[in-house]
Amino acid sequence: MEENYTKMGIYDDIVQTIGNTPLVRLRKIERYFGLKNELYAKVEFFNPGGSIKDRIGKYMIEGAKKEGKIVEGAVIIEPTSGNTGVGLALVAADEGYLTVFTMPDKMSIEKELLLKALGAFVIRTPTAVSPSDPNSYYKVAEAVRNLIWKKERAISREELREIVEYVQRLVREERLEELEAILEEKVEETPYAYIPNQYFNKYNPIAHYETTAREIWEQTNGEVDYLFAGIGTGGTITGIGRYLKERKDIKIIGVDPIGSIYNLVKKGTSLEEAVKRAHPYLVEGIGEDLLPDTVDLNLVDDIVVVNDQQAFAMTRFLARKEGILAGGSSGAALYGTIKYLKENGVEGKKAVVIFPDTGRNYLTKIFNDKWMLERGFEIDDEKVLEVLK
Repeated sequence: MEENYTKMGIYDDIVQTIGNTPLVRLRKIERYFGLKNELYAKVEFFNPGGSIKDRIGKYMIEGAKKEGKIVEGAVIIEPTSGNTGVGLALVAADEGYLTVFTMPDKMSIEKELLLKALGAFVIRTPTAVSPSDPNSYYKVAEAVRNLIWKKERAISREELREIVEYVQRLVREERLEELEAILEEKVEETPYAYIPNQYFNKYNPIAHYETTAREIWEQTNGEVDYLFAGIGTGGTITGIGRYLKERKDIKIIGVDPIGSIYNLVKKGTSLEEAVKRAHPYLVEGIGEDLLPDTVDLNLVDDIVVVNDQQAFAMTRFLARKEGILAGGSSGAALYGTIKYLKENGVEGKKAVVIFPDTGRNYLTKIFNDKWMLERGFEIDDEKVLEVLK
């Protein structure tokens, strides 16, 4: 009898199940859009936390332990659009660390509830502020860390709750001077609070070099010509791109939302000018208004720009057409893939596109017609996608 199901194994803990996600051929998408290429999706919601970020959650915590940056009883704090937080929270729960995540207001309520379900504390921050603003999710994470460092010891969950509630109050009431004072006070670094900082953490691209990229290489027997991925921290596209380019001549194509700086910087715009032109957008988890250490744009051959409407229409269409319920960044990546292949007349190639997370995080948003209409989006997805046919 033909084996129809994935092989089951026995694992010592949930962390061991991270990785080894399937590659799925998108035959119906190929036919619908008239693609003359084989298109495969690396479906990362098969990870236990529902996203590709489980991989870096594991690597960043293991790396911090190895380097003595965290000890037993430590608190892990991270600015996150949600998925990295879930990956870190999952590994931290398994290993006994407390967690706090700072998250911009635009991120879905599902992500906040998911983090809390895994035992984390969440602080919401304004979306439309610069990274250097004391109210930004980057700086608020540093404020929490500094308050824990001041204690010079491991703190209890109750003590952490008090710190989190205090900082959330400062953010909500826009008491920027008090936040600034916490950030500026000189405190001794301790291993009792740690910000992995996915934007500047070497283990972010390393995780993808050592796991995601190897899996793609093995799954395709090295027969992959194009790799498409959204760029958030850039760790995914950098780690995978480096590994694959060491082995063959392959095109690595990034997908960037309008409002992000990557496409501008890649085209030669100065970082200062690109940041001035950055503006908010609604697709979550990709694009940036800063240039992280974890991205190497030299490994990226080209970047396709996609807007929110295109990303969301493709996300919704993908669920109905292929039965793959993925998030908005997956829709953006797929739209960018099809647009690039068609505009450049690419035929007879094998392309892999990264689908970073599950659509279950966005049921109240992208998959909710009311939410879409209230924000002026078209909900006739086929009509939006007509231009790609």
